[in-house]
Amino acid sequence: MVVVSIQLNGQSEHNLVPNPSFEEVDGKIKEGGKVTLAQPWRAINMNQVDLYSAESKSEEYSVPTNKYGEEKARTGSNYAGVSFYGYRGRMPRTYLGTRLTNPLTEGREYCMKFFVSLADRSKYAANNLAMYVTADSIVEASEKNLSFDAQIKSITNKPYEQQFLWTPICRKYTAKGGEQFIIIGNFNTDEETQLETLRLSREFSGRQSYDSYYFIDDVSVIPIDVMSEECMCDKIAGGAMEVEFKKFGTDEKEAAKATTSYIVNSDGSRVEKTEAAAAAAGGAAAAATSSKAYPESEEIMFNSTKFVPSSTESEKLDKLADYLKANPKVKLKIIGHADPSEESVPFIGKRRAFSIQKEMTKRGIDKTRVPYEGKETENLKSTSDPSQNQRVSFELMQ
Repeated sequence: MVVVSIQLNGQSEHNLVPNPSFEEVDGKIKEGGKVTLAQPWRAINMNQVDLYSAESKSEEYSVPTNKYGEEKARTGSNYAGVSFYGYRGRMPRTYLGTRLTNPLTEGREYCMKFFVSLADRSKYAANNLAMYVTADSIVEASEKNLSFDAQIKSITNKPYEQQFLWTPICRKYTAKGGEQFIIIGNFNTDEETQLETLRLSREFSGRQSYDSYYFIDDVSVIPIDVMSEECMCDKIAGGAMEVEFKKFGTDEKEAAKATTSYIVNSDGSRVEKTEAAAAAAGGAAAAATSSKAYPESEEIMFNSTKFVPSSTESEKLDKLADYLKANPKVKLKIIGHADPSEESVPFIGKRRAFSIQKEMTKRGIDKTRVPYEGKETENLKSTSDPSQNQRVSFELMQ
């Protein structure tokens, strides 16, 4: 059987990735490791890559419910599954690859993107989710991990904890010319891979899998000059750059380094430090404790249908608490937001805001200084990316 799909949501006639959302399937999916049914996709080493479909003959590899939990396809009704990490080798890594429809043109810029969603039963979230592009066809006749300097990786490169939600990973890439193969996987060692340990949701029973297993959908390689939107996936300050601060102890020698900072461009490159850049970084650092712009611009992000922030997001609350303690006359209104896709959870925006108020009171802030309200879906930031709407924002009160 051949299922033909229509390319949606950013996929276009300019996409050089064939069968980008794994919708064209030749045969029946009865077991794992069948990504080759979605030609021309294939596993790059001897560890086979899984294919999931609403038409699968096996419930373990179905969509939306399968052996790893539950996830709707981002587009169509199919997606692939890739293992990016296995605890002590309990689950080997897998690598997903294909040949592009045409080789890349020397000097031309391309937006290279793929969407990921962490499987519900995975115990770990991992970073180093990457795409490698090459002119050479690679086939590894062993189960060993691959080691390449992958060009397409998140700028921030933090562990991807999002479940029930498709998150894009993308970068601009200037072609050397002749590149015609892409591989998706983790090309770093276990020691170089950061992990976040997760608890199994109460919605699922049984044990977690000791791995970092992600569903993959909507892979694209599109020339920048034919795109109608920016090639940007990372949520960084101003949408174009971020300031990275290094923290040190109170040792005198180390304290001298405390002004060290870097400006990171949207392509991941660092700007050389100049007096102006250092001043800008210093100003940004000061804003973190005294400027009104700091709390107004800060947001706490949530996983889909959840109203308790992750440990990473909770760290932002420490900064907000420090800001309020340093400015005892300031009040912050906590505003909870939601995405339309979360309608199954009543008043989730308000519940998010209330949970943040509780967190702030735990940090020594009187609740009268942090009132809350729920805006639900009134103020959407995006109509195409649900993750941008699943948030709590702050409003400075006089």
